[in-house]
Amino acid sequence: MVMLDNCPSMGGKCRSAGYAWLALNGVLYALAPRLALKMSSKMLTMGFENADELEPREWYEDATRATGVGMIATGLAGLAFERSGGEQPEDVTVEAEAAE
Repeated sequence: MVMLDNCPSMGGKCRSAGYAWLALNGVLYALAPRLALKMSSKMLTMGFENADELEPREWYEDATRATGVGMIATGLAGLAFERSGGEQPEDVTVEAEAAE
């Protein structure tokens, strides 16, 4: 796992803003998947004709909603980690008891 604390270009404020942006995008994806798909497809299909006529299938909207929930959870977890000072828990060694 790459530690972002070692990267000088990634300050704590930038990470916090990124986590907040991720969580806000997740809210959009979770609550309005059709709107989120329409907005993102505009960017992806700029060079195509009749791209506005495309309609997402129902399963794709459900997948987009699930992605939004994951984005919310990841963003909030990242923000919570940043608020806690970014301290990682120490490695805990658990000794297995020998079966008698």
